[in-house]
Amino acid sequence: MTRITLRDVAERAGVSTAAISQALNDRGSLRPETREHIKSIAAELGYSPNKHAAALRSGRTMSIGFVMDDAADDDAAKRWAFDHTRQLNGLVRASAEHGFTVTVLPASRPDLLEGAQLDGLYLADARAGADVLRAATARGLPVIARDLHVDIGHSLSICTGYGAALRASLDHLANTGAERIALLVDEGDHPRDEIARRDFRAWSTARGLEPLIAEVDAAHRTLARRVREVVDAGADALLAFCEDGPEIYLLLEAMPLVIPRDVQLVALCATDCALNDRLDVTHVCVHPERAAEAVFGSFGALGRPRSGDPLVVDLPWELVRGSTTR
Repeated sequence: MTRITLRDVAERAGVSTAAISQALNDRGSLRPETREHIKSIAAELGYSPNKHAAALRSGRTMSIGFVMDDAADDDAAKRWAFDHTRQLNGLVRASAEHGFTVTVLPASRPDLLEGAQLDGLYLADARAGADVLRAATARGLPVIARDLHVDIGHSLSICTGYGAALRASLDHLANTGAERIALLVDEGDHPRDEIARRDFRAWSTARGLEPLIAEVDAAHRTLARRVREVVDAGADALLAFCEDGPEIYLLLEAMPLVIPRDVQLVALCATDCALNDRLDVTHVCVHPERAAEAVFGSFGALGRPRSGDPLVVDLPWELVRGSTTR
């Protein structure tokens, strides 16, 4: 099938190709009736702009780089590698919808960035990609990071809402009578866990409370022991900010260790909120899967010269109350 070109539309409309471009891009000083006439002819012929040709004219490559950590050699690293893969899958889907491709770069090979033709670089974890980040900064390449502040001129920080969700959960527990709240959090220095520890300490300190934090290993071998420790320390509420969210309660039952009925539980949900609903557990939902689409919602502004703070996009989150203390 022959592709309809800008020239084909111009010949049918009896105007120049420049006029066609102005009409379809809502630019120039064409009369409204002329603009609408041109658009109707373009639609009738089935004309669609050649995004890649336009990209060449604008200097774009229509490709985004994704930095993948290639050093997953323990349980925690393997779990975060799975999280990075979810981010990559979301970015590939969103990129395809916008006519972009995705180039995967290993974090250990910053030298590959020199020959890569990219419009931007997506960092799943800026710590693992520190060397690549330095190379991108040297090139002036726009950088997108999730739940990380990258302080360079062309950057976009996508905030998933973990901090706001944690504070809302703590306020909810306090408002329902909890006086000694313990935080269950994964071991390691993943950005989400660092946010949880930092904001939990700040929330507790502001209320004159000693932060009660229980770190759980990736394989959950320490889960039962950590829960017993915080309950014995007087915790009357648990905020499960681990990757598994409400599954923590099921795991405790299977061990078996059922959380005492007078201990409230609020769980983080980043993947399967339907499980929370079935368990009737009060939970806070974040939506990291929307990070990829946020990239393209701000991509135009990201590519323009800018001074001051980096662009920030806040993703939605919500607190969903169960009908019981669970």
